[in-house]
Amino acid sequence: MTSEKNASGILLVEDDRATRNLLRALLLGEGYRVFVASDGASALAAMRNEVPDLAIIDLHLPDISGIELASLLQPEVPFLAFTVDESEQALQTCIEKGALGYLVKPMAAEPFLRHVQVALERGRDQRNLRRALKDNRLVNTALGVLMGYWRLSEPRAFDALMAYTTARNLKTFDVSTRIVAAINALSAETGVDHVATEARLFLDEFGSVLLKGDS
Repeated sequence: MTSEKNASGILLVEDDRATRNLLRALLLGEGYRVFVASDGASALAAMRNEVPDLAIIDLHLPDISGIELASLLQPEVPFLAFTVDESEQALQTCIEKGALGYLVKPMAAEPFLRHVQVALERGRDQRNLRRALKDNRLVNTALGVLMGYWRLSEPRAFDALMAYTTARNLKTFDVSTRIVAAINALSAETGVDHVATEARLFLDEFGSVLLKGDS
């Protein structure tokens, strides 16, 4: 068992008890952490405690369809469809909903576990990509704030952001979040003086680092 597997949590949603117990045993045997649910409601309840790295969802659940459940979990939780339905329509629907795989019951242990491992890897790649895109959008917004607030060119704004994060030993994403929040606080008519005061103090502090860079 690898430490990577041990770190992976899997939500198994299957209404048939025998199948659920068999798959749970297989996954536990590989070192995964497994959360089981027999329907959509219990699956959503399990999500309150921890967001899994992957969901394996039976398409035919007693309360809602597996596709409906997958739509509620995405994009945070990637999913594998697990079903007896071999129809082209069901397959196409799952592909359109972003399924990382379409597993038809019954399936032998070895290919099942292989599909799970591949789905976990693809899900991890998708999360990293979403995080990078989110970070990039926020950083670009923060750069625009700096360019407008201090009348900086884009390269100078970028240098200022890097200088501040380095001087304070902070993450670029966290500093960008504070910059955007500060300018929003100053722009909003909230009537809450301390919020605007804290925003100005932060921007003044940022400006002091900016001025040091110019000296």
